[in-house]
Amino acid sequence: MNYTAEDFARELLDELQRGYDIIRLSRWAMATYLKHSSETHPELDRVIMKVVAMEEGPEFELSEDELAQLAQRLTS
Repeated sequence: MNYTAEDFARELLDELQRGYDIIRLSRWAMATYLKHSSETHPELDRVIMKVVAMEEGPEFELSEDELAQLAQRLTS
């Protein structure tokens, strides 16, 4: 079974509903990546790692709106 961009988008939106916490979202994305890395497309890997990188510093942070827009683009 493949883990799709739509799957990640849906889960990201669910996580955002729990609150906007950069550390929690970054670590959730890393756990998601590790869990599904063998069943994702390389392009989705890059998107997930973009969320993972948010923990590395303010220059990598995405706002809550940017994350929601990212999820919306993934479902389009």
